[in-house]
Amino acid sequence: MKTTIQSINGDQLNLLMALVGKMNSNLKLETLLLDIMDSTKIIMDSQASSLFLLSDDKTRLTLTVPTGPATAEVSGKSIPSNQGLSGWVAQNREPVLVKDVQNDERFEGELSESTSFVTNDLICVPLINNEDEVIGVLQAINRKDDKEFTDDLIPVFQTLANQAAIAIENAKLQEERLEKELIHKELEVARTIQSGFWPKEVPNIPNYRVAGCSKPAKSVGGDYYDYIPIPNTSRWGFTVADVTGKGVPASLLMATMRASLRSHVENNNNVSDSVNRVNKLIFEDSPIDKFITAVYGELDTENHVFNYVNAGHNNPYLLNVHYNKLTQLEVGGVMLGIMDPVDFTGDSITMEAGEKLILFSDGIPEARNVEGDFFTDEAFEEWLLDHKSLTPSQMMMNLLKTIDNFSRGQAQSDDITIIIIERVE
Repeated sequence: MKTTIQSINGDQLNLLMALVGKMNSNLKLETLLLDIMDSTKIIMDSQASSLFLLSDDKTRLTLTVPTGPATAEVSGKSIPSNQGLSGWVAQNREPVLVKDVQNDERFEGELSESTSFVTNDLICVPLINNEDEVIGVLQAINRKDDKEFTDDLIPVFQTLANQAAIAIENAKLQEERLEKELIHKELEVARTIQSGFWPKEVPNIPNYRVAGCSKPAKSVGGDYYDYIPIPNTSRWGFTVADVTGKGVPASLLMATMRASLRSHVENNNNVSDSVNRVNKLIFEDSPIDKFITAVYGELDTENHVFNYVNAGHNNPYLLNVHYNKLTQLEVGGVMLGIMDPVDFTGDSITMEAGEKLILFSDGIPEARNVEGDFFTDEAFEEWLLDHKSLTPSQMMMNLLKTIDNFSRGQAQSDDITIIIIERVE
């Protein structure tokens, strides 16, 4: 319901414009609602006022900002959107003036029964935005000095409500814009932190070829991969890990893991012991709802033995090109950070010439297409066997294209991370 200002007298119009100007200058929703309440009491000369906002699903009216003697008792309470005088106004999109509220059959008193405040008369008008949608109702309750509300006040109040509805929508849009800006800034920080983890170059290891990458999702997850040269040895450390959660907290926890892992492996020749030490730090320092899945292994490039520990992560694969055989490395344990102490028992394999070792994150088998289907572990295994003759770098690039083609425009929901290590001879 839209009203015009023709029926509003000069004094009312001047006051109304001053109050509307004050409302429109306030883009902070919380204080705007208080301004609307103050404006209602001033222009309607009422003892109390209330503002109900309609829920997104249109089923509830919540008393967002009441003013008057019973403010504390009723603030935040809600009613069905088809109940009471407020519900009637919201459903019928029409204002009402009730001079004897207690005897009006539409008045149910569900919010005032718990208080000593008595509603005698009121004017209730719908809040209608620029899209002609009802977003709530506004009430002026009990005119002061034993006066009564009169019909000539309805167009004044409805005009105030129309402007209030527009101001509320503008304030909500402003808050949404600021929230999006904050999220965007947080994601940029997280991306900067996350990308700083990743190796700047591929290791040059005699008799081996290595390729690896991480393709982050827009939401910025917590995937991490690394190549760690272990000083004064013939060993290289390799890891792929994934933090639960997203954004800056996940990235910071991954930074903690990276620093701890690099510190411990450089002074320790026992893979299980290194992972146990990392787990202890993550358990003691990380939030209770944050965990890390990880595979960490060390390849001795002289005897070609790969010692590894799996902490709740996807099982790596060993691909034998000559025998067309794919073996899953199934020894594993719990995620990092769940409990301490934990005995992370590892295992070892010997890499033969022509074999490839694949470490990866769940972003590969859990990639989805527009129909909601997963890429799956089975499809990934079949793909690995079909492309076994490619070099690690070729495999990596081809796999990313395959997943892109499979997704067919579906937004990437999780990071995709992989390391491929091939023994050449």
